[in-house]
Amino acid sequence: MKYLLVFSLLILGGCKKTSDHEGNSQRNRTEVKRSYKECLTAIHQKTEAEKKQYFFKFINNDVPQYWAKTPWSFAGTSREPKKGSIACGYFVTNTLSDYGFDINRTYLAQQASSVMIKKLCTEIKYFSKRQDLEHYILGKNKNQVYIVGLDFHTGYITRENRDT
Repeated sequence: MKYLLVFSLLILGGCKKTSDHEGNSQRNRTEVKRSYKECLTAIHQKTEAEKKQYFFKFINNDVPQYWAKTPWSFAGTSREPKKGSIACGYFVTNTLSDYGFDINRTYLAQQASSVMIKKLCTEIKYFSKRQDLEHYILGKNKNQVYIVGLDFHTGYITRENRDT
C-alpha cells in the first residue's frame, strides 16, 4: 500500500502569516508584476527573522503564481517558472533552494519523496487515508507548510488561517 508522507517544515519554527486573508489577493496581483528573480532578490535582502515570517506567504502565494502554467514532466528540470518543464521533486527543491535553504537540490529532486522528506523535515507522519491527513493538518497550527510525498511524487500542502 502506498503511504502519504506528511512532514511539517519545522525548521522555520512555525512560519506565521503576517497579513489577513482578504488583503492577500490585491497584494498578490501587485507582486506578480515583478519577475521571479526580483521576488527572490527581495527575499534574500530580508533578515532571517523576516524570512521566517515570509516563508508561508512565499510557498502559499508567490510560488503558485510564478510557477503556474509551467508544464509538468517526470523528467522536467527547469530552474525558471514558465520555461521548460518541471518535475515535482525539482519543483520542491528549486523553490526551497531559491528561498535560501542550503540543500543538495538536484540529488534530492531525483530521489523518492521519502528520501527528500527525511532529509528536510523533522516531524514525519504516514497516512493511508486522505481523511486522516486532513484531520492531522486541521489539528495543527494555522498558516503552516507541509511537504507531502507519494512514491516518486512530492509537493506542498499549506493550511491557511482558516478552519478548512
